[in-house]
Amino acid sequence: MKYCIENEGCKLIGILLVTHGNFADGLKNAVELIAGRQEAFKTIGLYHGDGIEVFQNKILDAVNELDIGKGVLVFVDILGGSPANAVLNLLKNNNFKAIAGVNMPMVCHAVLKRNSDIDVTELFRQCISSGKEALIGLNELFENMHKDVENDF
Repeated sequence: MKYCIENEGCKLIGILLVTHGNFADGLKNAVELIAGRQEAFKTIGLYHGDGIEVFQNKILDAVNELDIGKGVLVFVDILGGSPANAVLNLLKNNNFKAIAGVNMPMVCHAVLKRNSDIDVTELFRQCISSGKEALIGLNELFENMHKDVENDF
């Protein structure tokens, strides 16, 4: 199922989350809670007993389905895991961008920016940056906030 009609200017970058278990589904659910229901956004989970070749074919089918003119951005959970290895194998003969270490801020950034004039390569770069910037030690943040409150009085 394609997500736009040919010759009507497909302006959406496809998004695919590929993870162990239900992580991708949970992440998609959380992102849609913030950004609303999304089209051209799929998930694939790897479960006990799944054959790697079948899993890899599911990923390739999803990438082909989601490629509606502006490319596809694939997110995986952890470098070195089976989902990442399957995606790495597909990069040999297929054209899409992939990021390991997915987190919610980077996926939110992707869904909020993907239907603008941005290309998939720039969105790829921005998502990596957004994901890194979101990593904050809450203990340090709390301590700094506490110091700021003390300094105000």
